[in-house]
Amino acid sequence: MMNKFAALCGASVVTMMSVSAAVASECSVATLTGHYTYWLQGADEAGAAYAEVGQETYDGAGNVRSQVSVSGNGAIEEDTATYVVNADCSGTVSYASGAAFNIFVAPSGDSFVFSSSVAGVVQVGENTRVDMDASH
Repeated sequence: MMNKFAALCGASVVTMMSVSAAVASECSVATLTGHYTYWLQGADEAGAAYAEVGQETYDGAGNVRSQVSVSGNGAIEEDTATYVVNADCSGTVSYASGAAFNIFVAPSGDSFVFSSSVAGVVQVGENTRVDMDASH
C-alpha cells in the first residue's frame, strides 16, 4: 500500500512539474502581435493627475508603434517602443519618449496590464487586442 502511495505522490509531482513547465513557457515576444487599444491613469512625476488613451501596434518581434491622446491636451501624439515578453508572461516596454512599463501578458496575447517602472511615476493601465493585424 505504501509503495502505491509513494508512486502516486511521485506521479503527481512529475505531473505538477510538467504543468509548471508548460505554463512557464507559454509566452514570448510573438505573443503580442496586432492592434491594441489601451487606457492609462495615475499621476505624473509632479504628482498631478494624469490619464491617456491610445492605440498601439505590436509587431510580434519586439517593436511597438503608438498613437496617444493625453487628457487635457487634445493632441494625438506618436511614439515608438521596444518590448520584451518573458516565458512566464511578464515583460517590459520601453518608449522613445522615456516612459517605461512592467507588463503582465495573458497567455493568449489578447490583453495585458501594465504599471510604470519610472521612479516617481504612479501609472497603471490595460491593453486589449482589437485584431491581429500588425500593419496599423
